[in-house]
Amino acid sequence: MGGTRPPSPEPAILRARARGEVSADRSFERLYALYAPAVRAFVALRVRGPEAEDLVQDVWTIFYQRWRRWEHRPEMEAVDAKPVLSFLYRTCQFAVIGHRRRARPAAELDEATAPRGGPDDLLRETEAGRCLELARRLLPDAELDVLLAKLAGVPAREIARTLGVTESVVDHRFRGGLARLRARLGPRRPARRGGHA
Repeated sequence: MGGTRPPSPEPAILRARARGEVSADRSFERLYALYAPAVRAFVALRVRGPEAEDLVQDVWTIFYQRWRRWEHRPEMEAVDAKPVLSFLYRTCQFAVIGHRRRARPAAELDEATAPRGGPDDLLRETEAGRCLELARRLLPDAELDVLLAKLAGVPAREIARTLGVTESVVDHRFRGGLARLRARLGPRRPARRGGHA
């Protein structure tokens, strides 16, 4: 599974918006297309039922209001900078926290969060959904928060800042969460004879 991820299109969208090459609304549409699945997944794993979609809409409404006044700063040009994704992650965190303060016991996920797409996409999303559902049931909130943020591509520095912990704590929680999931899921292939246990 080696290889690197392709670069995020977020910096190019930000630059185009800063230069006036694209309108706020058009660039918002591009960012929505880019990050809507991550926002929806983050919220859906933390909040069940129709409230999840309401929170997703709240997150995008908050971001849209901010996006209309967005200022492009030089630090946003850093290689690993994803200020929009970071803003969305923090907004999701706050929305979920606010919901939990007001919420009753969680209900089952509704069909609005079911995967969509072709057969291959459906299979991948279903498998990923099963793994994420297992993570939701198995991992403590602290590890789940970090795992979801890392999977969404949020840099460790931003996760640490949002959660009020150090980057080493973020890495520790991520590794701990992955280890728990791997132990629960078991080996992907049969162990080799004579190998380590």
